[in-house]
Amino acid sequence: MMLLIKTLISVGIIVCVTELGRKGSTLGAILLALPIVSFTTYTILWFETKNTKLIADIAQNNFLYVIPVIPVLPFFSWMLRSGCGFFVTLIVSILLTVILFIIFEHFVK
Repeated sequence: MMLLIKTLISVGIIVCVTELGRKGSTLGAILLALPIVSFTTYTILWFETKNTKLIADIAQNNFLYVIPVIPVLPFFSWMLRSGCGFFVTLIVSILLTVILFIIFEHFVK
């Protein structure tokens, strides 16, 4: 039952972002930038485990792993605006994200 609830919450967030994004890029971007998924995850984890140390550790790592993602977002936008296809841009951005995660991991540890 809990898996169904988690799935419905996740789908609801995605649907809200895509629907608002179609109405205006600013509204969709604002909702997407909010840590809705993070806070929802923390809340569900709290109800399931009551383990605040686990949640605090995840929150700290979540913050750290946002750092290598930030440069990918303007790069993604630039590639699309430069005329690259969506899926080419998506694949290149995913590869860049993986490379940045590897580099980040190397310097963090």
